[in-house]
Amino acid sequence: MNAFSKTAKLYKDSYSGHPREVWVLAALTLINRMGTMVLPFLTVYLTTVLNFPLKQAGMIVGAFGFGSLIGSYLGGRFSDRFGANLVIINSLLISGFMLISLQFAKDFYSLFGLIFITAAFGEAYRPAVSTAVGNYVDQSKTGRTMALLRLAINLGMSASPAIGGFVAASLGYDWLFWIDGLTCMTAAVYFIFASRSWKEKELSMDEVPSLEGEISVVQPQKNGLYLLFLLSTFIMGFAFIQWFHSVPVFIKSEWGFDERYIGILMATNSLIITLIEMPVIHAIEAARKIRISVLAGLALIAMSFLPFLLPKMLILCFVATLLLTMGEILYFPFNNSIALNMSPMSKRGEYMSWYWMSWSLAHILAPTIGLAFIDRFGFSEFWVFIAFFACLGLFINWKISDKIKY
Repeated sequence: MNAFSKTAKLYKDSYSGHPREVWVLAALTLINRMGTMVLPFLTVYLTTVLNFPLKQAGMIVGAFGFGSLIGSYLGGRFSDRFGANLVIINSLLISGFMLISLQFAKDFYSLFGLIFITAAFGEAYRPAVSTAVGNYVDQSKTGRTMALLRLAINLGMSASPAIGGFVAASLGYDWLFWIDGLTCMTAAVYFIFASRSWKEKELSMDEVPSLEGEISVVQPQKNGLYLLFLLSTFIMGFAFIQWFHSVPVFIKSEWGFDERYIGILMATNSLIITLIEMPVIHAIEAARKIRISVLAGLALIAMSFLPFLLPKMLILCFVATLLLTMGEILYFPFNNSIALNMSPMSKRGEYMSWYWMSWSLAHILAPTIGLAFIDRFGFSEFWVFIAFFACLGLFINWKISDKIKY
């Protein structure tokens, strides 16, 4: 078999074998991401359409981060109590209604409250979907499944800003709110019909013993190993999110490359992930090299900030982006699946809620602390700090890696 045939088979195998439930969840995730077109333009809407000063606009947008923190927690808890599918449906329906309602809010307090509630219901979707994956997918295939869901998210996040920008500029923001809201509500209706006949997977022999200890299962906040895993996830999330806040500011203000170049870098990241992540993850799972993949991915993300310490060159932006992208591919799908596989069945939703809360907290703190650090000490010092900080996450992950079931 020649190299081309082997590559073609790898691609085919990486996309085949997923149960119907996974494809429905992937389609739902894509529609859900497409149904949040207004979010990238929320600050623009607040400052240019409603004429809020930057400080107030920042506070209103910050409500989304706090809402996502609450939503991540409640989404997981309710998934355990009422079932993941019901949480998914209600998350889409209610967040869709709230997105439509946002266009009618004009003052600070009503906008702050509505965005908080929208985020709380909307972000409950993430732990619920993760819980659903655990209900329908074997542990040995969760990395590949998470890679497929990440592909859906990347496709949605790549397309939605372009479509959203066209709608906002051509038809106005009112249409954007209506389209987003109705898209989410349509996704809920689709999921209601698609999931009616679903049956949860049969437990494998590896999972059966965990049932015997269900009575003694500890809560996530009392599970020391899981908390260390979440700490390493938060640290890496804190570093990764700088690519959406500190890095673009540096590329434009310090190196003088405008938004066109920043957009090309982000598009390059999304394109590489779309093209190779699924077969790469499939090959790693088949070779049972997940631990090496996770540690290598963490190292590459830490290294992605170091090119910015060198003299200004556009090629260095692409080198840094390539390091980040390969780190994402090797780390994130397995980081998602590890959290899922560490979750006991009876508290899967609660465990996943803590996982997504660590990400929500990173989204709140990363831009605030990162930009404040840069303002106080400068970019060069920040790149050194964030690289070492990311290495701390790598060290924690390495220390606990022999205790984690991949």
